[in-house]
Amino acid sequence: MAHIVGTAVVVPGRRFRQSTLKRKAAAWLLRTAPRTPQSKRLLRLLDTFDRGLVERRASAVPLDYVFSTRGFGESNDRYAVELARLGERACRAALRRARVGPEEIDVFVTASCTGYMIPSVDAVLAPRLGLRRDVRRLPILQHGCAGGAVALSQAALYLEARPSATVLVMAAELPSLTFQTNDVSPENIVSAGLFGDGAAAVVLRGPDAPAIGGRKTAAKSAPPRIVAATSRLYPDSTDAMGFRLTDTGLKIILTKRIPELIHEHAVPDLVEFLATRGLLVGDVDHWLLHPGGRKIVESFESLLNLGRGGLTDTRATLRELGNLSSATVLAVLDRFLRRRGFRAGERAMLVAFGPGLGSEMLLLEA
Repeated sequence: MAHIVGTAVVVPGRRFRQSTLKRKAAAWLLRTAPRTPQSKRLLRLLDTFDRGLVERRASAVPLDYVFSTRGFGESNDRYAVELARLGERACRAALRRARVGPEEIDVFVTASCTGYMIPSVDAVLAPRLGLRRDVRRLPILQHGCAGGAVALSQAALYLEARPSATVLVMAAELPSLTFQTNDVSPENIVSAGLFGDGAAAVVLRGPDAPAIGGRKTAAKSAPPRIVAATSRLYPDSTDAMGFRLTDTGLKIILTKRIPELIHEHAVPDLVEFLATRGLLVGDVDHWLLHPGGRKIVESFESLLNLGRGGLTDTRATLRELGNLSSATVLAVLDRFLRRRGFRAGERAMLVAFGPGLGSEMLLLEA
């Protein structure tokens, strides 16, 4: 089993409220689409910024740069620099909280989808962090918003085979650099009001890993362990979510079918997954859900009879950080652990959705 012993979340220093972004987006739209009946309809889409549960976010670049015209090469160069910077901060913070030295890391798993790097970011960060030269590296590139959960699952699989090992997971995204200034489609506009920049990291250790010197766990809180994980692909949904690479960068694909597909498949899949462990939905004490957007959050609260308080950390993460793509569900986990943590015997389900369309589900116990 994989024990989660340290987590961290970092965001860039440029923080802004949704109202500020809305003004910038309106100015961009008026420059890009002349005053026509179409532009009035597009401007009305900016009202979704006020209804999406997001209040503030962070960006690695100034908002004027987000809405400026540039090529994919320039954006991607900026991505490589800022990704490594954010990722390093997140990893160092997680290692510090776990009281684990970088030389103890046996596997380094990274996730990102908002740019492209060869060598991948793990190769850049390994020497900066002081990881061993023989550290195993696994970059996860195309799982989108599910990337952080996929990384945790892969870490758990490795620790099942090597129970004395220690794994560092890092997910980092820069959606601000994927905004397409020549694209006035509804999905491009809506995504501008949803996604934020940030990184998260998690340290996991196998049950036979050497004890962390001097570490004591308070009686009211216990380190969680990943006891099971699974993936599900939804049929006929590959066109529902993703990116299309264009000359100017990554054009986002977000169809209106996403909440419907998740509504149709996610809960039955969750019920089936829990049943394999002899559990019911009611046996889960906490739900750590990737906040893909307002409709998804509210749909889960309704379908699982959670009420408004059942997804406290999901809602708070979306409100304060926006959707960080692959890093978001790790941010939800981090917030839950810092706010409350697990009591002995408690269970949680960690769930994220990504291109495919599909879901990643992990069962955590303390």
